[in-house]
Amino acid sequence: MNNRSLTTLATLVRRELWESPIAFKWAPLGIGALIVLFVTVSLIIGGRVDAELAFTSDVLRQLAEQPMEQRRLLVSGFLFSFATIFFQIMLLIILFYLSGSLFDDRKDRSILFWKSLPVSDGMTVISKLASACLLVPGMFLLAIVLTHILLLLIASGYGLLAGVNPFTTFWLPASLPRLWSVMLLGLVVQALWLMPIYAWLLFCSSWAPRLPILIAIAIPAGLAIAQHAWTLISSFTLPGFNLGLIMLKRLGSSVLPMSANIEFGGNLQTIEFSEDLFLNYGTVFSYLTRPEMWIGLVIAAALLFGAIWFRRRATDG
Repeated sequence: MNNRSLTTLATLVRRELWESPIAFKWAPLGIGALIVLFVTVSLIIGGRVDAELAFTSDVLRQLAEQPMEQRRLLVSGFLFSFATIFFQIMLLIILFYLSGSLFDDRKDRSILFWKSLPVSDGMTVISKLASACLLVPGMFLLAIVLTHILLLLIASGYGLLAGVNPFTTFWLPASLPRLWSVMLLGLVVQALWLMPIYAWLLFCSSWAPRLPILIAIAIPAGLAIAQHAWTLISSFTLPGFNLGLIMLKRLGSSVLPMSANIEFGGNLQTIEFSEDLFLNYGTVFSYLTRPEMWIGLVIAAALLFGAIWFRRRATDG
């Protein structure tokens, strides 16, 4: 991809930000504001009960006396737990955005205007995907960074009132560079891991006559139900391979913490929920070594070609 193509792609991605400012920009900032407000109100209410801040000061002093590793687990775990709220809402926004990204142009017939511009249909589809994989995670990560800083500033104020060193008690154990870099890497790898899901939504959005999100869910769900029914009728067993559960596993066992791990064993499927609190470099990089990662990318490429093909032949809703 040459510089001109990169410039065009960047312009198209900025267009997505201009057209969806609430979902891409104000939603993550609003989530951060609500978290900070919740923490502030909780502290104010707690201060009413703990008038002299005696209990709060004792807790902070005990935290300051803990070993560094213990403080790191507590402080970074506290910050990361709030980041998971951003991650979960971000994923929902991406899924709904992609399902309607190509459909909306056909619905309001603005596709006729965009087709009149010297921008290829392939570049348009790629810009939608780039917005979901880069723009949205970037905006949410920025909101997470701002929220973390505000929370640490609030904690520092209470730390000063308790007579503890805010830097050694909160900021140093938070390990912010490592925490944020792991999150950044996790968002990139998660985008690759979920690429077939993203491409499937774009594919459905490129041709669905209406309600593409429901069609994107109904097709694999219908196939899964039909497959289960057939195997139960024919052999009184559950299928060892099921398209619907494969997609559910892909979506559930992504890089996000607190994900669902769906395992296929013989004729029985089990669903377990991971209780891992932290992302780490080893966990994130392990996804790149999984055969499912590269198989999924091949499937995603085929679905993207299909989305581009339908986009080229679309004229109206």
